[in-house]
Amino acid sequence: MCAVHVFFSSQKAKTFCKHGSAITLGNFDGLHEGHRALLKKLILEAKKRKIPSVLYTFHPHPVKVLSPQSAPSLINTLDQKIEMLRNLNLDAVVFEKFSKPFARNSAEDFFHKIILGTLKAKALMVGYDFTFGANREGNIERLEEFCRAHDVKLFIMKPCFEGNTLVSSSLVRKFVLEGRVDVCNSWLKRPYFIDGIVVSGAHRGNKLGFPTLNLKTENELLPKMGTYATWVEIKNKRLESVTNIGTNPTFEMEQNLKIETHILNFHQKIYGHKIRLFFVKRLRDEKRFSNARELAAQIKKDIAHAKLALKETKNVKIVL
Repeated sequence: MCAVHVFFSSQKAKTFCKHGSAITLGNFDGLHEGHRALLKKLILEAKKRKIPSVLYTFHPHPVKVLSPQSAPSLINTLDQKIEMLRNLNLDAVVFEKFSKPFARNSAEDFFHKIILGTLKAKALMVGYDFTFGANREGNIERLEEFCRAHDVKLFIMKPCFEGNTLVSSSLVRKFVLEGRVDVCNSWLKRPYFIDGIVVSGAHRGNKLGFPTLNLKTENELLPKMGTYATWVEIKNKRLESVTNIGTNPTFEMEQNLKIETHILNFHQKIYGHKIRLFFVKRLRDEKRFSNARELAAQIKKDIAHAKLALKETKNVKIVL
């Protein structure tokens, strides 16, 4: 794995790209199989031309700036995105700060000032539905014109399908929100995950005989309320666990969503520690039980079902 240079503006990447670059542009939320196929081709083209491979993207997501009320919940945090991109053998990643003034750049200005002027593109690789510039005025046809006029080799990637279904970040989000994490995982080729800090909770799990970790996360996208078979990664160890996302209806309905994880055969107190939670399979909906005894009996069943679900991935290395 090579070292990846991360720049938080195109200007900061100018010197790095002074002899030319092979670039791809897009949001790349979730880094699904379609994204990875494009990046693999970009890296090969860059090596062939002996120039750096560069992924150019925006932070924050453009829709969060232009239409925050309709902005999607992102699949990954910025830190997670950088971590995954570091694993892909790119030479550089450029995060351009997106703002309303920046959004007013015309397609022509964006191409000439940044793609040509700052990043010195010699090759450009985009998805089949790529748009750019103010109000998405630039389309594939205009991009082809610009590239021909300036001797930039343009590659347009075909859509990626899983069976007969188009792979997209939007559909990955839909699967997560519906709790269909197993389907989502088959598209991502890895388990969907969130990161968080262990915080103190109400300690009801201890009283039931199943102590839980309460997780505070910066991840925007959470699976549908319910109980899941999960892997917990802590201090480079992967442990079997059962996770509930919900409002604790058996005791008192919480206003805020709670993420509570019971790690099997684990009794350490790790408040303040960062953990990673991989979702493998949805076990059931969240349910209100008549009393704590009924809930404890159900948790025993959840643990048994989780063990079966996790058995298939016990020795499978998770590659982000």
